[in-house]
Amino acid sequence: MGDNEKTDAEIVQGALEKLLDQSPLGKYVRTATRSVDPTPPSTTLMYVGFKENLGDTLALANFLWTQALNYALTRKRRDQIRTRMQSAPPGDISAMAAPVNAVRDAFIEFHQDYPSRASEVGEVLAYCIAVNDLGAAQVAAKMSLKTSGNMPVHGLDGIHAKVEDGALYVFFLESKLSQSANTGVKDYAESIAGFGNNLKQYLLEYSIVKDLGNLDTLAGSERDLALACFDVMDSPGTVERRERSVGVILYKEGQFGNLPPIQAKQPVGYHEAEFSAAYAAQLAHHQQAALKHLSAGNVDPNKCHVYFVAVPNIDELREQFYTRMGYKPKVKE
Repeated sequence: MGDNEKTDAEIVQGALEKLLDQSPLGKYVRTATRSVDPTPPSTTLMYVGFKENLGDTLALANFLWTQALNYALTRKRRDQIRTRMQSAPPGDISAMAAPVNAVRDAFIEFHQDYPSRASEVGEVLAYCIAVNDLGAAQVAAKMSLKTSGNMPVHGLDGIHAKVEDGALYVFFLESKLSQSANTGVKDYAESIAGFGNNLKQYLLEYSIVKDLGNLDTLAGSERDLALACFDVMDSPGTVERRERSVGVILYKEGQFGNLPPIQAKQPVGYHEAEFSAAYAAQLAHHQQAALKHLSAGNVDPNKCHVYFVAVPNIDELREQFYTRMGYKPKVKE
């Protein structure tokens, strides 16, 4: 092979890097600690950033709503919007109105039709974690498909991929909102156990990537080879495919209520540092809970990445997200 020739894995890697979005998640969500290999499952403890002594959920809700446009719209649609913006007259940003309204309408429509399945804030957060922490490109915009009358509402919250060390890693995203870490990870384990036993759904997710996903915006050999890598019905290709499950557990953490009171001349970041240290000490407990529930569902924990994201109040965060969206769900009587 000549110096200028690339392997198939390198071609696919370059293709996926072109699709990789940028998400400044670290400004709003911090990492307290993460597990060390080879102890499974890979577990990361994250939490909402602080505004002095309080978790700043309003800033997080606002950020997630802005990121919802990238999560919900297909790459083709986003590229069209960027082209329209670049060719617009000076000062004209009216082209942004249509996509913002389309995303808002998609979220509202899905929430109204399936209120028990509406976990929009968690889905967008999972997208941001996959992009920011895993460095994996979105290969299918699931929200744009959920509101289609021809698509089932069940299924994964996201599909991302990257090439690392010559292998193609496909990440299946599941997000859960919960009042506790244990309940959230239990729900996640049950969901992926069900997905693993559902061949029809498994094949559907791959067909979505091939037929309706973001890979279609690529060109030439990059497009052809990338699409071939997601053809699970064909013989194994030249790039080994490895599947991983990513669980994002967005939950209410009681430790926010155990912080020291405000006193004069406390160092900048004092309360956040206190919280982060106490929260990090829960790593073994959270990882063992994840292992217990995954094992109960006969799920291989070595193929799972579990992210626990702590906030002071999960209901408040959802309400703030809806407020930034411009939507007020009806209260059940």
